[in-house]
Amino acid sequence: MIKKQFFYVLASCLFIVNMLHAKSKTNLTTVTGHLNFESKTGQVTLHHVVDGQLEVHSTTLVNQDGDFGFQIPVKVPGFYFVDYGQYNDRLRGQVIRLYIQPGLEIKMDINEGDYILKGKKNGYNDLVQKANSINNTFREYNRIGGLITYKDFFPFLEDEGTKMVEAFKQSINTKDKDFNELLKLAVQADYETELYMFFQLPRVAHPEKDNRPQQYRDLFSDGIKFSNPDVLKLDNGVMWMYRYFYYYRYHLDAPVPKLEIIENDIKHISDVKIKEIYILAMLKRIKFKPEEYEKIIPPLYKYLTSEKSKNYTLEYEKQLHKDKGQAGFEFTYEDVDGNPVSFADFRGKFVYIDVWATWCGPCKKQIPYLKELEHDYKGKDIVFVSISVDKIKDKQKWIDFVRSEDLGGVQLMVDNDFSSGIAKNYEINAIPRFLLFDKEGKIISTDAMRPSDPLLKEQFDELLGLEKN
Repeated sequence: MIKKQFFYVLASCLFIVNMLHAKSKTNLTTVTGHLNFESKTGQVTLHHVVDGQLEVHSTTLVNQDGDFGFQIPVKVPGFYFVDYGQYNDRLRGQVIRLYIQPGLEIKMDINEGDYILKGKKNGYNDLVQKANSINNTFREYNRIGGLITYKDFFPFLEDEGTKMVEAFKQSINTKDKDFNELLKLAVQADYETELYMFFQLPRVAHPEKDNRPQQYRDLFSDGIKFSNPDVLKLDNGVMWMYRYFYYYRYHLDAPVPKLEIIENDIKHISDVKIKEIYILAMLKRIKFKPEEYEKIIPPLYKYLTSEKSKNYTLEYEKQLHKDKGQAGFEFTYEDVDGNPVSFADFRGKFVYIDVWATWCGPCKKQIPYLKELEHDYKGKDIVFVSISVDKIKDKQKWIDFVRSEDLGGVQLMVDNDFSSGIAKNYEINAIPRFLLFDKEGKIISTDAMRPSDPLLKEQFDELLGLEKN
């Protein structure tokens, strides 16, 4: 009797284990493929979407026959992207987007310009492939280094492109309403992202500002533009927002001041999570000086509530001030008369250094603003030092420029252009670059604000203890 009971218990346990195992297997999806060309990287990466951007999910090697495969557990259906190296291709290779659900067995043959779905358990990916094809058609107009201009793109957009997008969206009608809406949103995001990107690439011909297809005006919204949280389920969700705001900021309206960009953009986003992700992305994209960051961040903290956001801002703020308080680099360089001048000579005064060169256009644009500062703070405890990184062979050219332009402050020239001590110490590989030091020669900022930035005067006034007008 005891043996019989034990047999039933054992059988029941085995039944439960088998059921659980079978259930877990139904959550698995396999993606297998064959490359009909030699792989440049020897591997294939499967990306998934996290907060409106692509992240690596897993990577596998391609065997000698060009085959690869993934087996992944899927809890929530969503978009994944197959990358055999084309996503890092400056020519913007084809998009291979998949909609992965539990239990699929996706098989594909991949050519360099397209791919073929095989097998019978591909889910909705025949439909997704059509969306990819439309996206790839638009992407052809945004290949880096191409000679395509608005004369090519505008007729396509007005006569064929927009109609193709709208007709396809109307054709999406599966039994899965959630999938239908997500794919329609993805197609719209692809479409708009490529439209806005068109004006962010260098072209050999440019239309007049008012010569834009009606589509650009139709897509603009005075109010809320982004409210659907599914935007964050798209690989280009964040990029769609960024390019939309960038386009209308610089092409239809007066440019928005740098410090107002984020606050202005998020007025057109209603979903709190989307706002948080967008703010994080913009903090990474826009290079704020410490003083600028301190101005813009207080009203944004209320949106940055997740652990991810808090950790990011903590590290971001550490990096902004990592050099503050450290001793400045002790240099000695010659002035236009050949006299040696040392950093230590300026102890007891604040020091604002402009690293520039006579061949640098952006540097020379700052000179009038620098002269204005020198005039406004004449007699105050601050010294203005301009250090040229011109080559030694151009020393006379530098001397002539300083004298002909009647440059003020302290004018010095380094001994070895970008290989000089000051350039190496502060990792200066692009100019103009501005540095600010306290009266003890300690760093306030190694990437200070430019003379043209109104905030710089506020900073100087605060450092010098001057009353605001």
